[in-house]
Amino acid sequence: MKIKHRLTLRFIFQLVVSGIVVLLIAAACAWWILLRLADMSVTQDFTSVGLERLVESSELSKDGIRFDPHLLEQVKLNKGWLQSLDEHGRVDLSYNTPKDVPLNYAPGELVDYWNKAKPFPYDIYLWIQEKDGKLFTIIYGTKNEMRLLLEEINQHPAVTPAGQVELPASLQERVRKLGAYIQVLDASGSEVASYNRPASVPQKYTVQELVLRATYSDRYGFRIASNYQEDTKYTWVMGLPLSSGDATGEQGLIPEELRIILIGIAAMFGAVSIVFLLFSAWNAHRFGSPMLHMLAWIESIGRGQYNEPLDRTGQPLSRKRSGKWRRRYAVFADVMQSLHKLSTTLQRDQDLRQQTNMLRDEWIAGITHDLKTPLSSIKGYAHMLAAENYEWSTMEVRKFSSTMLDKSEHMDTLINDLALTYRVNARIQPPEMEEIELNSWMQEMLTHRMVHPSWGAERIIFKPAEVETTVMLYPPWLERVVHNITANALMHNPPDTRLTISIRRDAQAMGGMIVFEDNGMGMDEVTANRLFDRYYRGTDTSVATEGSGLGMAISKGLVEAMGGTIQVETALGQGTTIMVLFCLRIDS
Repeated sequence: MKIKHRLTLRFIFQLVVSGIVVLLIAAACAWWILLRLADMSVTQDFTSVGLERLVESSELSKDGIRFDPHLLEQVKLNKGWLQSLDEHGRVDLSYNTPKDVPLNYAPGELVDYWNKAKPFPYDIYLWIQEKDGKLFTIIYGTKNEMRLLLEEINQHPAVTPAGQVELPASLQERVRKLGAYIQVLDASGSEVASYNRPASVPQKYTVQELVLRATYSDRYGFRIASNYQEDTKYTWVMGLPLSSGDATGEQGLIPEELRIILIGIAAMFGAVSIVFLLFSAWNAHRFGSPMLHMLAWIESIGRGQYNEPLDRTGQPLSRKRSGKWRRRYAVFADVMQSLHKLSTTLQRDQDLRQQTNMLRDEWIAGITHDLKTPLSSIKGYAHMLAAENYEWSTMEVRKFSSTMLDKSEHMDTLINDLALTYRVNARIQPPEMEEIELNSWMQEMLTHRMVHPSWGAERIIFKPAEVETTVMLYPPWLERVVHNITANALMHNPPDTRLTISIRRDAQAMGGMIVFEDNGMGMDEVTANRLFDRYYRGTDTSVATEGSGLGMAISKGLVEAMGGTIQVETALGQGTTIMVLFCLRIDS
């Protein structure tokens, strides 16, 4: 799989995971908001919402009915009590029930208590519902001390002209203990008198405001009860704080429901932000570390240090001790492998360049030696001829001149080889290709143009092909190739070495082949691999005065310039075979 596909899949996977995490956080916050709103509704209106949830969450077992412990705790916090009745009005389960509450109800008795037709110190609420084939009758009661206290106060009404309510000491004590207050309103809703009224409670009411305060006590912080006296046209109002010690009587700036929603939303955004920060840090470590490592590697390559940066233990940062990729580097495996290949190539090229420079220096030293040797001879003979105190004979002058001419030709050969090797390196093209028949051309070449006194005619054996082999070549270049290969084979091997030159037809490759085989010493692998390098000499320049050490490099360049190939097969002690292959142009 390519790196772009791996990165695409990795980023898609991360986006999906992050989306799922965000959805889970949002779901958790929404669930918390719903639970809080439900708890608040149970707290504020247990008589309707709480009783319904109590019945819905109940379970029937062998021991009887069981209610949700959380809702039972809410009953206790509301200072209420709970009873479950069977079909006959008997109590089969009770919770937090006071001693003055009956354990058995007659049908009419329960109705009178519920309708307040019969005195009862509690406000009761009924919930009747069928569940699992059984009819539930749940009684929820709360002690209405405020209404009872208001009824007692109405039995001793006393309003002073100064706007004070006179109460017996026992009633004053009960009012203060409850933290309640009393107001007396006239027919217009204005306060006539009050007792223990907080400053936050208004002194004048409209009909609508009094109804709202009585209905939605949670919005104002007080539960109120009222009693209208027909004879005096006074309305007696008693208020009781919803929570002990909280008598502000005013709702906060933000309603409780909205506060819960805002808290939930803030918690969701906070959790999502934390998750994204952690995800960003993890993502930076996951993808940033390999990128920084690759950048550091590239910088080290720019400084000429090609090996991958290592950790403290000397191991490559991208791999484990077993050699496998570390997880965060696996996605960049293609890039890391490319960097490794680049480093290997640059290191090899640097080593080759250093080796080439060293060989070039050695070659320059050798070629300088080869040039100085004939130049020294020429200079010496020139000094001898120019000497005034000695007269040379005609024979001696001719001998000196012949030697100087030979040395000059050798220097010319060296200079021409040096120039030709640079022309070959620049990939020159042959002036004009000619059609030649290799059998006859090679026979003529060996007979007339390649006679050398140090080689000996008997050391070269020619084997023509059985059929004519015609190719398109540039004859002067081919002559130079044959001369260089022949000279290399005969000059750098023992005197008894024989060279066989064969012309062959290669039907499979559709070409003509010139094969040079000698039975000499052969070459080792290093020499064979560097045989055609420009600055490589397998032997020291002092072995022979002829030759420039560039012959094989020139031969390879000329063969390739004419569209051919050259190969070598050799081993120490087994001789050397050099094959020169050209494309066959005309078959006969």
